[in-house]
Amino acid sequence: LVAVDGAAKMATFREKDASGADVEIVRDFDFLHVTPPQVAADAVRDSPLADAAGWIDVDQATLRHKKYANVFALGDACNAPNAKTAAAARKQAPIVAENLLAAMAGAPAPFVYDGYGSCPLTVERGKIVLAEFGYGGKLLPTFPKWLNDGVRPSGLAWMLKAKILPWVYWNLMFRGHEWFAAPSNRNPAA
Repeated sequence: LVAVDGAAKMATFREKDASGADVEIVRDFDFLHVTPPQVAADAVRDSPLADAAGWIDVDQATLRHKKYANVFALGDACNAPNAKTAAAARKQAPIVAENLLAAMAGAPAPFVYDGYGSCPLTVERGKIVLAEFGYGGKLLPTFPKWLNDGVRPSGLAWMLKAKILPWVYWNLMFRGHEWFAAPSNRNPAA
């Protein structure tokens, strides 16, 4: 993405054509959700733990390093092909903890990560789409549909994100009291 004309609802992208030359493509939009480029920290990129793109090179299911069996990674540092969100990290943390304990006991990883992430997309004041998804864009809802549809704007989802989740984060999650994050996807190889 190189330019956005909000009034005209046009976005300009720079891509490579078949010959490798830069080409600008202009597309119209009704709704444009743009994320900044994500890169790993220098300490990660410059370490032997990193893959060619600079992320810690883990198995996307177990979150265990592909080369160093005593290393696990999660969140913004690892190369799992998921959204780099706090929601993703909170789902990854208990999986890494359980899999690390199993590794220390010489057992196979008992749990797998399904790529869960969540992203609130503000579509108008007072309404968001609180998208919850996993690898491949598969919908992975954790809330009842009446509270959060996951694909349609909702005032209830706005209230959840704006008023309820911040309190839950600071008073429960941040202090180790969590729900919906306990590992549930058993590793069939374990």
